[in-house]
Amino acid sequence: MDPSELEARFSTEDGLAYMDSIFTEPTDEDLEKIAKVQDILSLIPPREADFVELYYFKKLRQTDIAEIFGVSQPTVCYRLTRAADRIKFLLNLPKIDKEDLQKTLTGFLADPLDIQIMVLMWETTCQSEVAKQLGVSQGLVRHRFLRSLTRMRGVPKLERLVKIFTYVSDHLNILREVQRSVWNDKTP
Repeated sequence: MDPSELEARFSTEDGLAYMDSIFTEPTDEDLEKIAKVQDILSLIPPREADFVELYYFKKLRQTDIAEIFGVSQPTVCYRLTRAADRIKFLLNLPKIDKEDLQKTLTGFLADPLDIQIMVLMWETTCQSEVAKQLGVSQGLVRHRFLRSLTRMRGVPKLERLVKIFTYVSDHLNILREVQRSVWNDKTP
């Protein structure tokens, strides 16, 4: 039974009758947005992608998802919110090909480490992950990233990269997946 029909039968208030658009078929534009989101799901942590798939596309309740994965409903709610933030970030991240990015940076930045830092920050948004991959400190990554971004701001032909890296800078760690510690229930 349609939710609006249920509400009309049992409600004593006006309710959602004026919102017929909620129950209409998606437009081509809606389907295009859904396809983009589904493509992005592979770029977010797998558990969050599963939660999004089950909640938004399969219409399972958060409590059902929690039961399936053996977590609490608030955990599902948090992970869905975090996934939505990641998806919004990825949808709004200005597009550039990795090879084009590396080529443009190579023509501007002299130090190969700076180029690696900028590319990895674009890929991960996480200075600790970049530091781990490159075997350097987070402080060095942050310093080199911000220094390179500041230098690029004065070059008109790099406006596109400035926009991309400013967006990344405004959303540091958005793509980082935090792993919870596994606690041993047994005490020695």
